[in-house]
Amino acid sequence: MSNNYHRLLKRQLKKIDLDDSTLDLITPLLHQVNEAYKAFDSDLEHIENVLEKSSQELFQTNQQLKNNIESISGQLSKVAGNIKDVIFEMDLNGNWSYLNPAWRKLTGFKVKDCLGKPFYQFLKDDEGEDYKDLLNLKAPNFKTTSKIFKSQTIDGQHKWLDFSIKVIMSEEGKIEGYIGAIVDISKIKETELALIEAKEKESMANKAKDEFLTTMSHEIRTPLNAVIGISHLLLLENPKKEQLENLSTLKHSSEHLLCLVNDILDFNKIASGQLELEERNFSLNQVLNGLQSIFHNTAKEKDLRLIVKKDTTLPKTFIGDSTRLSQILTNLVSNAIKFTDEGKVTVDIEALEIAEEYYVVEFMITDTGIGIPEDKRDKIFLSFAQANSDTTRKYGGTGLGLAICKRLLELMDSELKLESEVGKGSTFSFKLKLQKSTKSDYAEDIYAFDAKTIHQQENLKGARILVAEDNKVNIMVIEKFLSKWQVDFEIAENGLIALNKAMENTYDMILMDLQMPVMNGFEASKAIRESSNPLNKVMPIYALSASTGMDIKNQLGQYGINGLICKPFNPTELFKTLTSILQQKYIL
Repeated sequence: MSNNYHRLLKRQLKKIDLDDSTLDLITPLLHQVNEAYKAFDSDLEHIENVLEKSSQELFQTNQQLKNNIESISGQLSKVAGNIKDVIFEMDLNGNWSYLNPAWRKLTGFKVKDCLGKPFYQFLKDDEGEDYKDLLNLKAPNFKTTSKIFKSQTIDGQHKWLDFSIKVIMSEEGKIEGYIGAIVDISKIKETELALIEAKEKESMANKAKDEFLTTMSHEIRTPLNAVIGISHLLLLENPKKEQLENLSTLKHSSEHLLCLVNDILDFNKIASGQLELEERNFSLNQVLNGLQSIFHNTAKEKDLRLIVKKDTTLPKTFIGDSTRLSQILTNLVSNAIKFTDEGKVTVDIEALEIAEEYYVVEFMITDTGIGIPEDKRDKIFLSFAQANSDTTRKYGGTGLGLAICKRLLELMDSELKLESEVGKGSTFSFKLKLQKSTKSDYAEDIYAFDAKTIHQQENLKGARILVAEDNKVNIMVIEKFLSKWQVDFEIAENGLIALNKAMENTYDMILMDLQMPVMNGFEASKAIRESSNPLNKVMPIYALSASTGMDIKNQLGQYGINGLICKPFNPTELFKTLTSILQQKYIL
């Protein structure tokens, strides 16, 4: 047997113990088997080398992964540890399974003392009781939810918390637990509560301001009503020539004072956002005629020409707020005349655009007055401001007129523009989009009487009017006017007397002061409406009051009052208003 055979082949040949002749015979076969064993050894050695190398690489990879996991875990722990907000995990029963270090800083409880215990044991209400009802984990009906509440810490502090929680779902759709975060929003909540408190204080301050303005309006307007009314009466009673100038001055001064009061009240309404624009048919001609009527004598006294030009393409009737349009034009024309010593004041109205449903109309008020320096043009639109410090002393005024015009035009989606040159004059202009009226024409004012001719009319002759008024001077003034107009009137000095008279008698109208002793005008009007006399349910009741608070008009309808006639009243306007009310009553 050859000594060069593979050890395994030698071992096999030794076991079978063949003779030499047999061995010689199978020698070629034995050589092939021997080569096969050697090849197998070589392949096995190679495989072992590969496996060893792979095992080393696998170990190194596994070690690297382990190091990476430890590194990432360390980083996540570091991140979680440095997050200021609480990050948590809970099991299905609501027991804490993870809390980051921010938990102790927020609540004062150690993390290790809380893990495995119910969350609500460490969240206390104002009374120190557990927040057991914060979440229903037995039958959760949320995937994500958030609660904001005030919680008591271990040291008795109170903190506002934003508690957010999310359901952890398995691939099979089963709830495995919960994760979430708790954020301390105490500073935000304190700021929010401070803002709410500040808003409430502001609201109370505004209410106090409105009440003050209402009271002051009543207190100023009541005596002013007497002054204006008596000045009108005295001018109608053929005063002596030397008295005429004094009476005219008295009338002008009282009306000027009324304008100042109205400016302040209107500005307050606009500033508080409680001014509402009306949308109704009005005659542009009436607005312009009224403008000329108001300023004709004022311009004439200063030897100024007042020119009003209207585009002939404009219709007579529009839809809009004629009262506020008149107020804007009145303020602008008043300023133009006030600051012009010679020359003219021109009011020019032109149609810029004519559409199917509306007109774009431009209003321009031009004067030849003192003009406004360029560096002062922004200032004049500010509240209580005028171009120069000596303007108020020389020309008077509150500095509110232009501010009111600017605000009113902003409510009308327009703006007030100015062009001016010092010493040559100014032009104020604005554009309004006015809706076309469905009326082809608008009835001209059939009650356009002047202060003298109204007392020659018989529109109110025989009308039965009940006047509820407690102020002696105002009673005297209204009595004189109603007597001149041949009205059959009665006076009630408080609301209770007015109620009793309305129960016993029949009237065409009641003029009701709102602030009276025993029973005020609101209560009296409501009681009259609810009385057994059927005529009292439809008879016109108008508040004749010096009160013009923000909510006065809103309250009128609640008590069955048809409208408001403000004191002090212009006798001509009062005559027209009463005539109009009675005309409507009879038409109905």
